[in-house]
Amino acid sequence: MKPWHSPLAFAFAVQAATSVADASVPVLGPFIAAGTGASPALVGLFFSAVSLGAVVFFLLGSGLVHRFGAPRVLRAGAVVTAAGLLAALSGSAWLILAAGLVVGLGFGVNGPAGAVLLHDAVPERRRRLAFSLKQVGMPVGATLAGLCLPAIAARWGWQAALLATSGLCLAVALLLRVRPAAGSESGPDPAGAGPGGTPPWLDLRALGGLAAQRRIGRLLAAGALLAVAQGSVYAFLVVYLVEGLGLSPLVAGGLYSLFHLAGIPGRIATGWLADRPGLRSWMLSLIGLASAGGLVGLAILPAGAALPLVAAAVIALGLVVGSWNGILTVEATEAAPPGRVAEAAGVAATGAFAGFLAGPLVFAEVLQLGGGYQAALLAVAASAALAPAILPRDRSPSQTGAAARVGE
Repeated sequence: MKPWHSPLAFAFAVQAATSVADASVPVLGPFIAAGTGASPALVGLFFSAVSLGAVVFFLLGSGLVHRFGAPRVLRAGAVVTAAGLLAALSGSAWLILAAGLVVGLGFGVNGPAGAVLLHDAVPERRRRLAFSLKQVGMPVGATLAGLCLPAIAARWGWQAALLATSGLCLAVALLLRVRPAAGSESGPDPAGAGPGGTPPWLDLRALGGLAAQRRIGRLLAAGALLAVAQGSVYAFLVVYLVEGLGLSPLVAGGLYSLFHLAGIPGRIATGWLADRPGLRSWMLSLIGLASAGGLVGLAILPAGAALPLVAAAVIALGLVVGSWNGILTVEATEAAPPGRVAEAAGVAATGAFAGFLAGPLVFAEVLQLGGGYQAALLAVAASAALAPAILPRDRSPSQTGAAARVGE
């Protein structure tokens, strides 16, 4: 086993557990609506609240990574996520939204803390694959959510499903405390101290300076557009399959799992391909165009479409729509100055989660204006199709000077 495999497993475990929590309310949306009378739009609002909480951490939390070390922050994120889900048990719409904010704070640690852990451990020529493998934790977690949570809710109620998810996050945090990754308990990163001793979480000017760099700024904007499409599908796929295509909640939950399961080989394949020098500058653009095509395919399905056809469209979209994140994060961290890996990852993730925040809101607004699911899906498909026009094409040595070449 190579030295970087252990930190990768550490980051993957937290990503997967917190991703179950991230997907919990969207997957349980029909059960929560039936039990509380809440509007289906609450699903989108929860997803947006999670995104907002994550953005708060991206903007203010990089200094915590430098001060306490990436592994401790990752474990703390799992604990915070577990605590946040408990607020949703009452069924109050306001408390469910508050739970989304807290879950977002915990989920948000995966960006800066995971980036520092992997950037320091993984050789540059393997980083896109390694970051994509970490991001596989998202579809793994969402797949577990889609397979397990509706079944738990059908038998014991949706509150029991949320309790089980909270327990999973706590168990992962405790397991990683008992058996930390080899070399993962390194202390704070002194290279990440803010200029002049300024606490990094207060030095928002540093984040603004990174975002103003041409390459990182373009990556931020393109990530936001890709995230609009991804976030909308994550939030509304189950509701669309039930209300738009007439499937049962259990069948829709199974297809939601297939959608995320397809993201596993999709992320691995695109990460591996993106490490090939001839494809690095094009892979994100290809993912954007393929995502747009997949959303159009899903939009044109008629109500009552044959289940195999629906499954094929869902799987095809799942292969590509979430495969961009790990690759984009590597591009941002390699363009960052030395000691600013966490901040660069935070900037890139801020753009992505701004898209996750905006996407479900746009989708819900189109629905409330009477446009229907087809119009909403086409709107977010246009967002994915626009991203390739913004992405940077060049990759000069000066832009990747921060990429430390570490031995395998």
